[in-house]
Amino acid sequence: MAMGSSRELSSALAGGADTIVARATAAGRGALAVVRVSGPETAKVVAAVCPGVDGARGWAATLTPLHGADGQILDRGVVVVFPSPRSFTGEDMMEATVHGSPYLVERLIEACVAAGARQAEPGEFTRRAVANGKLDLVQAEAVRDLVEAETAWQLRNAREQLGGALSQKFSVLRNELVGLAAMVDAALEFEAQAVVVAETEVRERAAGCLRLLADLEGTANAGARIRDGLEVVILGPPNAGKSTLFNYLCGAERAIVSPDPGTTRDVVEAELEVGGVRVVVRDTAGLRESGDAVEEEGRRRALEAAAAADLVIVLWPADGPPPTAVQAGVPVLQLRSKADLGCESPAGWHAVSCHTGQGLEGFRQQLTEQVLGDVPDLGGAVAVAARHRASLARARVAVERADWSYPELAAEDVRWALRALEELFGEVDDEALLDEVFASFCVGK
Repeated sequence: MAMGSSRELSSALAGGADTIVARATAAGRGALAVVRVSGPETAKVVAAVCPGVDGARGWAATLTPLHGADGQILDRGVVVVFPSPRSFTGEDMMEATVHGSPYLVERLIEACVAAGARQAEPGEFTRRAVANGKLDLVQAEAVRDLVEAETAWQLRNAREQLGGALSQKFSVLRNELVGLAAMVDAALEFEAQAVVVAETEVRERAAGCLRLLADLEGTANAGARIRDGLEVVILGPPNAGKSTLFNYLCGAERAIVSPDPGTTRDVVEAELEVGGVRVVVRDTAGLRESGDAVEEEGRRRALEAAAAADLVIVLWPADGPPPTAVQAGVPVLQLRSKADLGCESPAGWHAVSCHTGQGLEGFRQQLTEQVLGDVPDLGGAVAVAARHRASLARARVAVERADWSYPELAAEDVRWALRALEELFGEVDDEALLDEVFASFCVGK
């Protein structure tokens, strides 16, 4: 559900009254490409570029010739007109699907410009959707996240956020802050009439707001996991089978495997999808004391990577000594590698063999459970963007700072908290904020 502003939209949001055009599909050759037009001159563009289309007949696909700026036919394509306000941007829109020749697409865009449009800026279509109350700024960011999604969890979270799951959570918080502001204002109003609003009631309402803020800020960790993924480091002594396990997880020969110790001397990494979550796995140098300066540097980097990891996989080979202890506070999966050589696995150690496949299915299940345990299912109500976390933190600090013994000052703090929430929805005249949000969008969005 879009959270449109109740007041007049700012020119910073609305972006002017120009008609804009851009390619809405990825650049380069392809079977098909979509060119999108939006703005008050859309009907004029339609009449010039695809005169065979009835501009008054909306939401119907028409197979029609499309003309260049010189009037010559460029291609036959499918054109759909979306009259305002029932369009993505809330303005009159047209989308033309043509063959995916970059040259053809450029000529079609030139024809639209000749008919009165201009080239769109990055994210300008979505920005206009926000301006016209079709989306709020949180949902607009979800459009970008949906386009950029690389894993099942990223796709699901972006889809749910676009549907309003996170916006609804923010809206509940805003309503509570509005109620708190009204209570503080009432205390000031009634004070002049010698009627007292109990300070305990105000504090209870404020405590409820802080709980909501804490809950939303608490989703930030899951948001970072969904956006950036988890870092998993494989650690162990030389010849423990680290590179073999790394290649098993990658499903390809990504790291060199050799019986000679010290083969891996730097950190080698690969991106995987585990349980629908992005995971960056790092293979590291073997942990042993050595006079070799290069190997010692590899050991230092391995320990450094492990200290910064979200999860460490520690290997203890059946034919080798126990591994170096991992820094406290880092979650660990303990594997007794080379199990085909025969060994007793102490409690807490899972026996595996990349040679025979023993224990590998159980290990992958353990890894999946560990990864999903770090990404709780919050139904899309996850503060993914750094902007979300910053706004929530400002709102929390403002409420925490309020001294309810002095309603005049407390009222100002609550207003600052509300302003932070308004920034989340895009209900502010802050062009710099909007430029920052939409700068990362592709041109056709």
